[in-house]
Amino acid sequence: MRTKMKMMLVKQGVAFSGEVVLKNIQQNDVLRLGKLFYEAYYDTIDYEGETPEQAVQEINDTINGKYGPFINDCSFVAEVRGRPVSFSLVTMWQGRPLLAYTATHPQYLNQGLSTNLIKNSINALLMRGHEDLYLFVTVGNEPARHVYEKLGFIPIT
Repeated sequence: MRTKMKMMLVKQGVAFSGEVVLKNIQQNDVLRLGKLFYEAYYDTIDYEGETPEQAVQEINDTINGKYGPFINDCSFVAEVRGRPVSFSLVTMWQGRPLLAYTATHPQYLNQGLSTNLIKNSINALLMRGHEDLYLFVTVGNEPARHVYEKLGFIPIT
């Protein structure tokens, strides 16, 4: 079960460490992001028994419109020494921006990567003239919910 959340967009301050390189997500990132997606979700509350191949397919499907048109210039990957360690995928779902996925490699948790990627996505959405952003969070995923609430997301029905 998932909770739908929404935030009204406001300009965000973003701060990445010097070793983090930020890039927009491209179609050719699918394999690398699928691997990261699997590693980030494996053995968490969001893991539903997917295989690494299914994780790659889900990233590919998301970029190809499963949750509405993919917004490349509002979706980001953070890399360290050329390796993807965190990402945010944003789509247009039912006419509104949706944070379809965010994931961070377990070795890079609690460093603010997802928070800063989401902030970067928010700023990019504001530049496109959007006013709000939606997401779904798994009930019981308190670490993610805490991050989202700290950013200003509120549960909606």
